[in-house]
Amino acid sequence: MELAKRLLRRSANREQTVRVEADPCDIGGSVTIPAFGPDGLLPDGVHDATLDEVEDRFGRFQETDRRVGLFATLREFVRDLRAEGLAEAIILDGSFVTAVADPNDIDLLLVLRVDHDFDAELRPSAYTLLSKKRATRRYGMDVIPVPHGDSLGEWVEHFHGVRNRPDLRKGLIRLQL
Repeated sequence: MELAKRLLRRSANREQTVRVEADPCDIGGSVTIPAFGPDGLLPDGVHDATLDEVEDRFGRFQETDRRVGLFATLREFVRDLRAEGLAEAIILDGSFVTAVADPNDIDLLLVLRVDHDFDAELRPSAYTLLSKKRATRRYGMDVIPVPHGDSLGEWVEHFHGVRNRPDLRKGLIRLQL
């Protein structure tokens, strides 16, 4: 792949410059997060990564500090989520996990613990993590809580899709909590 190859891509009815770079995680060892394809997307699949690997790959300065700010919010969300013990993983999607230099936001599936009690009363801090409206207001992310089972597979399949490109599928990043 040619370093800093520029591609134009339509996203939400506007053009964005997409920078596709050599895989920054490739330092001669095994690479957890694969390189972007020529379309600026991760290859199809769910790719496991640590929070530090996500920061190294997606949370660094690229033309603007937008990625740095988004990652700081993600780190805060993960810290709060771990403190509450509500979920076992999150699956990252959205322009944050693409080669777009100035991503809009982070979309994520919040994979709830197998033993999650849907009838239990939640503390306000836990409710903020699980409520789409409150999570968006507090963290600026689109959060979709998903229980184990068929619906998880359906949501993952939906997230693999690329808006306005039914012929294309993109990769996702999974963080175990």
